[in-house]
Amino acid sequence: MNVFVLGLAASLALVPRAQPASPLGDDPAMFDRLFDAAYLRRDVAFVEAAVADDVRFKPAPAPDATTWNKEQLLNDVRIFDALERNVDSVVVESHGNRVNTHGHIQVKTSRADGPEYHVYYARVYRRGPRGWVLASHETMARADGATPSGVFRQGDGVTQPRLLKDVKPQYTSDAMRAKIQGGVLLEVVVNVDGTVGEVRVVRSLDRWYGLDDQAVNAAKMWRFTPGTKDGQPVPVLVTIEMTFTLER
Repeated sequence: MNVFVLGLAASLALVPRAQPASPLGDDPAMFDRLFDAAYLRRDVAFVEAAVADDVRFKPAPAPDATTWNKEQLLNDVRIFDALERNVDSVVVESHGNRVNTHGHIQVKTSRADGPEYHVYYARVYRRGPRGWVLASHETMARADGATPSGVFRQGDGVTQPRLLKDVKPQYTSDAMRAKIQGGVLLEVVVNVDGTVGEVRVVRSLDRWYGLDDQAVNAAKMWRFTPGTKDGQPVPVLVTIEMTFTLER
């Protein structure tokens, strides 16, 4: 009898531990907000169930970024210390059993050396036996500093401005000779009349040959239907990417 019990116990130990169902649900528009709310409250169990075992998580922009595995991500969740982690401007692209999202996260901390910073990200979720799980996160850019006073971000009743007119950035001759290609990520303030006010480079492409400046100049000529709050036009901060591509 003792031999049988020990043998049964050994057999049970070999059975894989059942993984819990993902808590992300079925609404892709909510995936990022649910994930980051759990990150803020240091809910390790939620994050562990919401991410794939082979998740790839880049917490900083390239080329400085290292890629965390699942255990490294969970370790950061355990010690994460912030007052707020607000997700907005989320764009969702559905591709069957895969969902791509990108958006913005405002992080407020109690640190005197950096009380606020902003993360611009791209994520991939995939659907499997446990439901939707986060497969990858890449931080595209990070900017330090607070949102300008009196300027709103999308969410909490604030609508996103709607683009009416865009202007393509122009190559400089030096940048063409250097064959520089890629994108400049900008934060722009859309004023209440739909014009563009302050423009800030969030992710630089080229400071030497003038492409960053060309992107800023083009953005200032864009026109929008202004964003609103409670039905009234308000200044709203939006993110745009100017892309430079050389013709073959």
